[in-house]
Amino acid sequence: MALRYAQEALEAAQVCLDRQLDRSATSRAYYAMFWAAPAALASVGIQRSTWSHSGLQASFVAELIRRRKHYPATFGQHLHRVLQLRLDADYRSEGVSHRQETAAVRWAAECIAAMPDC
Repeated sequence: MALRYAQEALEAAQVCLDRQLDRSATSRAYYAMFWAAPAALASVGIQRSTWSHSGLQASFVAELIRRRKHYPATFGQHLHRVLQLRLDADYRSEGVSHRQETAAVRWAAECIAAMPDC
């Protein structure tokens, strides 16, 4: 189910990107990555009923990047960066640039494409 949410959020991010809805595209890109990470963790037997943003990021990086080397280190960096961009998009008056928004959507798409069952 988490992977389905991730794919839906990525599709919404792309629609927002196409319509130049910068804040929304960035937010949806982050949530695409946020939902993809527990799907990847579940594929190796790590499940929780709820995840905090920081706990999910730490578990994904520690278990799937550093320990098992299932994903490149850039995925952890992108997850962290897109979270920061989402916070800027949602809470800072200047928001994010089109370049940042485009990168966030691209990184989310790369992350989800590498997930199990994609």
